[in-house]
Amino acid sequence: MTVLSVDVRVQVARLRNLLVDAARAGSLSSPLASLSHPHWEPLELQALWWLHAECLLPVGELALRLGGLAMPRLSRLVDRLEQGGLVRRERSVRHDRRRVRVRLTDEGRAVAEQTDAQVQERMARLLAPIQGETRSALVDILELWVGALGTQARAAEEEDENAAAAAPEDLAASAA
Repeated sequence: MTVLSVDVRVQVARLRNLLVDAARAGSLSSPLASLSHPHWEPLELQALWWLHAECLLPVGELALRLGGLAMPRLSRLVDRLEQGGLVRRERSVRHDRRRVRVRLTDEGRAVAEQTDAQVQERMARLLAPIQGETRSALVDILELWVGALGTQARAAEEEDENAAAAAPEDLAASAA
């Protein structure tokens, strides 16, 4: 485990306790959990919601958004949505034709918008206990946090790319 300063340990303990308390209050479940529709399963609705939010996703990315769904299960899910006229698969023409992306159809967008209305209602209930400036401050802080997480992820990605690029040089040097 990483060596943490005393301040960070205290904050981690506070965050842990807050998450436990939020779970006890029944507010920790994802707003995407147990979505309802007369014809579509909750996981299918989650896929539509993510496609609506992202516009177009490679199948591997969609699998990650759905909690690391195994590819055979994701393929069956996308098959059902495609047969229902809600999504279409697209192959990358420019890069690698094996790369498949998924996009909403107009009908899929309509169902995704209904799903998004359910998600927004759930989020509104989560924010309802706090008012005005306090609610705004919470959302401002969450935006800062998500921005920092994105920066951290991009830095880690660059580091991985740099390490991968340096690896062949390291192999050549060690072979010499």
